[in-house]
Amino acid sequence: MIGKIIVVMVVLAMLVFSLGFFYQSMPKAPVELRAAEIVPETIELIEYGAVPVFTEKLRFNHNRISYFIEADCAGPRREAMVSAFALFAKEMGVISFYEVFADADIDVGCSDDYIPLGESLFAAGEGGPSRIINTSNFKTIEKGKILLYTDSRCDYPIVEVHELCHVFGFDHSLDPSNAMYNTSNCDQRISADMVTLINDLYSIEPLADAVLADVKAVKRGRYLDFNVTVLNEGLIGIDEIELAIVVEDVVVQVMDLGEIGIGYGRTLKATNVKLPSSGIDSIDFVVDRDDDVRELDEGNNEVTMTSL
Repeated sequence: MIGKIIVVMVVLAMLVFSLGFFYQSMPKAPVELRAAEIVPETIELIEYGAVPVFTEKLRFNHNRISYFIEADCAGPRREAMVSAFALFAKEMGVISFYEVFADADIDVGCSDDYIPLGESLFAAGEGGPSRIINTSNFKTIEKGKILLYTDSRCDYPIVEVHELCHVFGFDHSLDPSNAMYNTSNCDQRISADMVTLINDLYSIEPLADAVLADVKAVKRGRYLDFNVTVLNEGLIGIDEIELAIVVEDVVVQVMDLGEIGIGYGRTLKATNVKLPSSGIDSIDFVVDRDDDVRELDEGNNEVTMTSL
Protein backbone atom coordinates (compact mmCIF):
# COMPACT_ATOMS: atom_id res chain seq x y z
CA MET A 1 0.00 0.00 0.00
CA ILE A 2 2.76 2.42 0.98
CA GLY A 3 4.64 1.50 -2.19
CA LYS A 4 1.61 2.38 -4.35
CA ILE A 5 1.27 5.73 -2.58
CA ILE A 6 4.95 6.49 -3.21
CA VAL A 7 4.59 5.57 -6.89
CA VAL A 8 1.53 7.83 -7.24
CA MET A 9 3.36 10.70 -5.52
CA VAL A 10 6.39 10.30 -7.80
CA VAL A 11 4.14 10.24 -10.88
CA LEU A 12 2.30 13.36 -9.68
CA ALA A 13 5.60 15.12 -8.95
CA MET A 14 6.88 14.26 -12.41
CA LEU A 15 3.63 15.45 -13.94
CA VAL A 16 3.78 18.76 -12.05
CA PHE A 17 7.42 19.21 -13.04
CA SER A 18 6.64 18.44 -16.68
CA LEU A 19 3.70 20.83 -16.72
CA GLY A 20 5.82 23.55 -15.10
CA PHE A 21 8.67 22.98 -17.54
CA PHE A 22 6.23 22.99 -20.45
CA TYR A 23 4.65 26.21 -19.19
CA GLN A 24 8.04 27.89 -18.73
CA SER A 25 9.12 26.83 -22.21
CA MET A 26 5.99 27.99 -23.98
CA PRO A 27 6.33 31.23 -25.96
CA LYS A 28 4.17 33.92 -24.41
CA ALA A 29 2.83 37.26 -25.52
CA PRO A 30 5.70 39.43 -26.81
CA VAL A 31 7.02 42.08 -24.43
CA GLU A 32 9.09 44.85 -25.97
CA LEU A 33 12.15 45.66 -23.89
CA ARG A 34 13.41 49.20 -23.51
CA ALA A 35 16.91 50.53 -22.99
CA ALA A 36 18.02 52.69 -20.12
CA GLU A 37 19.42 56.06 -21.20
CA ILE A 38 23.10 55.96 -22.15
CA VAL A 39 25.22 58.98 -21.22
CA PRO A 40 28.42 58.76 -23.31
CA GLU A 41 31.71 60.08 -22.07
CA THR A 42 32.85 63.34 -23.60
CA ILE A 43 35.91 63.12 -25.83
CA GLU A 44 38.64 65.39 -24.54
CA LEU A 45 37.69 69.00 -25.26
CA ILE A 46 39.55 70.70 -28.11
CA GLU A 47 39.48 74.48 -28.07
CA TYR A 48 39.29 75.90 -31.59
CA GLY A 49 38.90 79.57 -30.80
CA ALA A 50 39.43 81.65 -33.93
CA VAL A 51 41.50 79.05 -35.80
CA PRO A 52 39.82 78.62 -39.21
CA VAL A 53 39.22 74.97 -40.12
CA PHE A 54 37.15 73.13 -42.72
CA THR A 55 35.49 71.13 -39.95
CA GLU A 56 36.26 70.32 -36.32
CA LYS A 57 37.97 67.11 -35.13
CA LEU A 58 39.50 66.39 -38.53
CA ARG A 59 42.79 64.48 -38.31
CA PHE A 60 44.86 61.55 -39.49
CA ASN A 61 44.71 58.57 -37.15
CA HIS A 62 48.50 58.51 -36.80
CA ASN A 63 51.25 61.06 -36.22
CA ARG A 64 53.93 59.65 -38.55
CA ILE A 65 52.61 60.45 -41.99
CA SER A 66 53.86 59.26 -45.36
CA TYR A 67 54.07 61.27 -48.56
CA PHE A 68 54.72 60.59 -52.22
CA ILE A 69 56.03 63.25 -54.62
CA GLU A 70 55.33 62.54 -58.26
CA ALA A 71 58.15 62.59 -60.82
CA ASP A 72 56.80 65.74 -62.47
CA CYS A 73 57.74 67.65 -59.29
CA ALA A 74 61.46 67.56 -60.03
CA GLY A 75 64.00 70.22 -59.08
CA PRO A 76 62.91 73.33 -57.12
CA ARG A 77 59.30 72.21 -56.65
CA ARG A 78 60.35 68.94 -55.05
CA GLU A 79 62.93 70.68 -52.86
CA ALA A 80 60.36 73.25 -51.72
CA MET A 81 57.80 70.56 -50.87
CA VAL A 82 60.31 68.48 -48.90
CA SER A 83 61.29 71.65 -47.05
CA ALA A 84 57.61 72.34 -46.29
CA PHE A 85 57.19 68.89 -44.76
CA ALA A 86 60.26 69.47 -42.58
CA LEU A 87 59.11 72.94 -41.48
CA PHE A 88 55.59 71.77 -40.65
CA ALA A 89 56.98 68.88 -38.58
CA LYS A 90 59.37 71.19 -36.73
CA GLU A 91 56.66 73.75 -35.97
CA MET A 92 54.03 71.24 -34.85
CA GLY A 93 56.34 68.92 -32.92
CA VAL A 94 53.86 66.03 -32.73
CA ILE A 95 53.85 65.34 -36.50
CA SER A 96 56.58 63.71 -38.58
CA PHE A 97 56.79 62.76 -42.25
CA TYR A 98 58.57 60.13 -44.33
CA GLU A 99 58.71 59.53 -48.06
CA VAL A 100 57.32 56.42 -49.75
CA PHE A 101 56.83 55.49 -53.38
CA ALA A 102 53.36 53.95 -53.24
CA ASP A 103 50.21 54.10 -51.12
CA ALA A 104 51.09 57.33 -49.30
CA ASP A 105 48.97 59.33 -46.88
CA ILE A 106 49.64 62.48 -48.92
CA ASP A 107 50.20 62.58 -52.69
CA VAL A 108 51.99 65.59 -54.17
CA GLY A 109 51.74 66.40 -57.88
CA CYS A 110 52.78 69.31 -60.08
CA SER A 111 51.24 71.00 -63.07
CA ASP A 112 52.14 73.88 -65.39
CA ASP A 113 48.49 74.88 -65.78
CA TYR A 114 47.81 78.59 -65.40
CA ILE A 115 44.65 79.15 -63.36
CA PRO A 116 43.66 82.84 -63.15
CA LEU A 117 41.71 83.98 -60.10
CA GLY A 118 41.00 87.52 -61.25
CA GLU A 119 42.64 90.88 -60.47
CA SER A 120 46.10 89.67 -61.55
CA LEU A 121 45.86 86.71 -59.16
CA PHE A 122 46.52 83.11 -60.10
CA ALA A 123 46.48 79.78 -58.29
CA ALA A 124 49.92 78.72 -57.06
CA GLY A 125 48.67 75.45 -55.67
CA GLU A 126 45.80 73.58 -54.13
CA GLY A 127 45.49 70.99 -51.39
CA GLY A 128 43.24 69.31 -48.89
CA PRO A 129 41.93 65.99 -47.63
CA SER A 130 40.77 63.88 -50.56
CA ARG A 131 39.27 60.98 -48.60
CA ILE A 132 37.68 61.20 -45.15
CA ILE A 133 35.88 58.71 -42.88
CA ASN A 134 33.20 60.49 -40.86
CA THR A 135 32.27 59.19 -37.39
CA SER A 136 30.58 60.83 -34.42
CA ASN A 137 33.92 61.36 -32.65
CA PHE A 138 36.31 62.32 -35.43
CA LYS A 139 36.56 62.84 -39.15
CA THR A 140 39.52 60.66 -40.02
CA ILE A 141 41.68 61.70 -42.97
CA GLU A 142 42.54 58.67 -45.07
CA LYS A 143 44.19 60.55 -47.92
CA GLY A 144 45.44 64.04 -48.71
CA LYS A 145 46.43 65.61 -52.02
CA ILE A 146 48.56 68.61 -52.99
CA LEU A 147 48.97 70.04 -56.48
CA LEU A 148 51.59 72.72 -57.16
CA TYR A 149 51.30 75.01 -60.20
CA THR A 150 54.43 77.17 -59.89
CA ASP A 151 57.97 77.08 -58.53
CA SER A 152 58.46 78.56 -55.08
CA ARG A 153 59.44 82.25 -55.16
CA CYS A 154 60.43 82.50 -51.50
CA ASP A 155 63.23 81.06 -49.39
CA TYR A 156 60.43 80.00 -47.02
CA PRO A 157 58.17 77.60 -49.00
CA ILE A 158 54.97 79.45 -48.14
CA VAL A 159 52.82 78.04 -50.96
CA GLU A 160 53.81 74.47 -50.11
CA VAL A 161 53.24 75.04 -46.37
CA HIS A 162 49.87 76.65 -47.12
CA GLU A 163 48.67 73.66 -49.15
CA LEU A 164 50.01 71.19 -46.59
CA CYS A 165 48.05 73.02 -43.88
CA HIS A 166 44.94 72.61 -46.04
CA VAL A 167 45.53 68.83 -46.00
CA PHE A 168 45.44 68.97 -42.20
CA GLY A 169 42.10 70.76 -42.31
CA PHE A 170 43.05 74.43 -41.95
CA ASP A 171 40.92 76.89 -43.88
CA HIS A 172 41.87 80.41 -45.02
CA SER A 173 42.70 83.02 -42.39
CA LEU A 174 41.79 86.72 -42.39
CA ASP A 175 45.22 87.57 -40.96
CA PRO A 176 47.60 88.70 -43.76
CA SER A 177 50.61 87.50 -41.72
CA ASN A 178 49.20 83.99 -41.36
CA ALA A 179 50.37 81.18 -43.63
CA MET A 180 46.70 80.46 -44.36
CA TYR A 181 45.89 83.92 -45.76
CA ASN A 182 44.30 83.48 -49.18
CA THR A 183 47.12 85.25 -51.03
CA SER A 184 50.71 84.38 -50.27
CA ASN A 185 53.79 86.42 -49.46
CA CYS A 186 57.21 85.33 -48.26
CA ASP A 187 56.81 86.68 -44.71
CA GLN A 188 53.75 84.63 -43.72
CA ARG A 189 54.13 81.91 -41.11
CA ILE A 190 52.20 79.22 -39.24
CA SER A 191 50.53 80.84 -36.22
CA ALA A 192 50.86 79.75 -32.61
CA ASP A 193 47.16 78.86 -32.33
CA MET A 194 47.52 76.50 -35.31
CA VAL A 195 50.37 74.73 -33.49
CA THR A 196 48.27 74.47 -30.33
CA LEU A 197 45.33 73.00 -32.23
CA ILE A 198 47.43 70.32 -33.95
CA ASN A 199 49.02 69.38 -30.64
CA ASP A 200 45.61 69.14 -28.95
CA LEU A 201 44.18 67.01 -31.76
CA TYR A 202 47.11 64.63 -32.05
CA SER A 203 47.65 64.26 -28.30
CA ILE A 204 44.48 62.15 -28.24
CA GLU A 205 45.56 58.54 -28.47
CA PRO A 206 44.19 56.85 -31.62
CA LEU A 207 41.93 54.12 -30.28
CA ALA A 208 38.92 52.22 -31.53
CA ASP A 209 35.46 52.86 -30.09
CA ALA A 210 32.87 50.08 -30.24
CA VAL A 211 29.39 51.55 -29.76
CA LEU A 212 26.11 49.71 -29.21
CA ALA A 213 24.29 52.09 -31.54
CA ASP A 214 20.90 50.45 -31.87
CA VAL A 215 19.36 47.68 -29.77
CA LYS A 216 15.84 46.33 -30.21
CA ALA A 217 14.64 43.35 -28.18
CA VAL A 218 11.39 41.47 -27.59
CA LYS A 219 10.92 38.81 -24.92
CA ARG A 220 8.33 36.05 -25.31
CA GLY A 221 8.34 34.12 -22.08
CA ARG A 222 11.81 32.65 -21.82
CA TYR A 223 12.66 33.35 -25.47
CA LEU A 224 14.39 36.46 -26.73
CA ASP A 225 14.39 38.05 -30.19
CA PHE A 226 16.78 40.92 -30.79
CA ASN A 227 18.38 43.14 -33.42
CA VAL A 228 21.66 44.83 -32.44
CA THR A 229 23.97 47.19 -34.35
CA VAL A 230 27.56 47.71 -33.20
CA LEU A 231 29.53 50.56 -34.79
CA ASN A 232 33.19 51.47 -34.66
CA GLU A 233 33.24 55.23 -34.01
CA GLY A 234 36.95 55.34 -33.23
CA LEU A 235 40.18 56.28 -34.98
CA ILE A 236 41.44 52.76 -35.75
CA GLY A 237 39.88 49.45 -36.72
CA ILE A 238 38.73 46.78 -34.28
CA ASP A 239 40.56 43.49 -34.83
CA GLU A 240 38.28 41.16 -32.90
CA ILE A 241 35.06 41.76 -31.00
CA GLU A 242 32.19 39.74 -29.54
CA LEU A 243 28.69 40.52 -28.36
CA ALA A 244 27.53 38.86 -25.13
CA ILE A 245 23.97 38.43 -23.86
CA VAL A 246 24.09 38.56 -20.06
CA VAL A 247 21.27 37.77 -17.61
CA GLU A 248 21.83 38.21 -13.88
CA ASP A 249 25.62 38.19 -14.38
CA VAL A 250 25.43 34.94 -16.33
CA VAL A 251 26.48 34.89 -19.99
CA VAL A 252 23.64 33.34 -21.97
CA GLN A 253 25.17 33.60 -25.43
CA VAL A 254 28.27 35.01 -27.13
CA MET A 255 28.40 35.97 -30.81
CA ASP A 256 31.54 36.75 -32.80
CA LEU A 257 31.45 40.06 -34.69
CA GLY A 258 34.89 39.72 -36.28
CA GLU A 259 36.67 42.85 -37.50
CA ILE A 260 35.05 46.27 -37.76
CA GLY A 261 36.79 49.07 -39.68
CA ILE A 262 36.61 52.78 -38.89
CA GLY A 263 33.09 54.06 -39.53
CA TYR A 264 31.73 50.59 -40.24
CA GLY A 265 29.35 48.42 -38.22
CA ARG A 266 27.86 44.98 -37.78
CA THR A 267 24.18 44.19 -37.31
CA LEU A 268 23.10 40.97 -35.62
CA LYS A 269 19.61 39.55 -35.68
CA ALA A 270 18.62 36.55 -33.57
CA THR A 271 15.37 34.82 -32.68
CA ASN A 272 14.39 32.32 -29.99
CA VAL A 273 17.44 32.80 -27.81
CA LYS A 274 16.63 30.76 -24.71
CA LEU A 275 16.76 32.57 -21.37
CA PRO A 276 17.21 30.91 -17.96
CA SER A 277 13.55 31.52 -17.09
CA SER A 278 10.46 33.42 -18.22
CA GLY A 279 10.67 35.74 -15.21
CA ILE A 280 13.67 37.67 -16.50
CA ASP A 281 13.02 41.43 -16.47
CA SER A 282 16.50 42.75 -17.33
CA ILE A 283 18.92 41.71 -20.08
CA ASP A 284 22.36 43.18 -20.74
CA PHE A 285 23.88 43.44 -24.22
CA VAL A 286 27.64 43.79 -23.78
CA VAL A 287 30.45 44.38 -26.25
CA ASP A 288 33.07 41.89 -25.09
CA ARG A 289 36.74 42.68 -25.70
CA ASP A 290 39.99 41.74 -23.98
CA ASP A 291 40.47 43.52 -20.66
CA ASP A 292 43.69 45.16 -21.85
CA VAL A 293 42.01 46.74 -24.92
CA ARG A 294 41.24 50.43 -24.34
CA GLU A 295 38.79 52.61 -26.28
CA LEU A 296 38.03 56.28 -26.76
CA ASP A 297 34.82 55.81 -24.75
CA GLU A 298 34.49 52.74 -22.56
CA GLY A 299 31.04 53.77 -21.30
CA ASN A 300 29.11 52.86 -24.44
CA ASN A 301 29.86 49.12 -24.57
CA GLU A 302 26.80 47.96 -22.62
CA VAL A 303 23.06 48.46 -22.93
CA THR A 304 20.57 47.18 -20.37
CA MET A 305 17.16 46.32 -21.76
CA THR A 306 14.29 46.04 -19.32
CA SER A 307 10.56 45.38 -19.41
CA LEU A 308 9.96 47.63 -16.39
